[in-house]
Amino acid sequence: MKRMHLSAITAALLLLAASCSKQENGTPSGDGYGRIRLHGTADVSIATRAEIDVTTLGVTVPQPSELALTIHSDDPEVNSVWENADAFNAADTLFKAGVYTATLTYGDPEAEGENKPYYSGTEQFDLTAGTTAEVAVTARIANSMAEIRTTEAFDRYFHDATFTLRTGAGNEFRFTPGAEPADSPVFVQAGTSISISGTARQQSQTGTDEGPEVKLAAEPLASTSPRTRHIFTFDAADAGSATLHITLDENEELTSSVDIELNDNAE
Repeated sequence: MKRMHLSAITAALLLLAASCSKQENGTPSGDGYGRIRLHGTADVSIATRAEIDVTTLGVTVPQPSELALTIHSDDPEVNSVWENADAFNAADTLFKAGVYTATLTYGDPEAEGENKPYYSGTEQFDLTAGTTAEVAVTARIANSMAEIRTTEAFDRYFHDATFTLRTGAGNEFRFTPGAEPADSPVFVQAGTSISISGTARQQSQTGTDEGPEVKLAAEPLASTSPRTRHIFTFDAADAGSATLHITLDENEELTSSVDIELNDNAE
């Protein structure tokens, strides 16, 4: 009888140990800690007067494995940086219950130039002891795009137009409307200023020269908007002036007049 009693106790202890092991390796045991599972994606849209997919502009779209992950908390000891969400999930780390913020990023927020997008996404969530928090984070374009265009009306009055776009960060980008291949939009820092200057030639009045050169300038744009494609379009709607249209987003357009003597006889 004693042997049977001891065997029963032994079996019970083994069962308890297996149960505890399952709690430690599977769902947290509720001792003040929990687990976090991250799922990251990148949003490929950017705002103009209608939202577009940046892949149509040849812009890089990062894979989930290319999105760097940072976990933030009020407790500095648990703040951590990971190569990506997969590496974080594979580590299967226990975290103390509390409020956390997960941030996914790709690229350099200060970089400016062709195909230099910066993606960023943040999600705040609560982690309850004894549970696994499933968190989805979407990284969106956080810097801005800029480009310069001319209309057909402008091209009827002017030719050989070249423009320089300058940013508050000190970078300069040259645009030549009508160039082959066409100039690509450039990424610029969000919150930076943009100024534009350029030159163009009026149509020749004699037919024997290139036509007089005129200088073009626009009032600076004070601050670029994140996830927005700023399109600066030079038009010549009136015979006595050229007009600059700045498309900021779906709801706002700024118009700036540039006083220029045009050839009223140009066709």
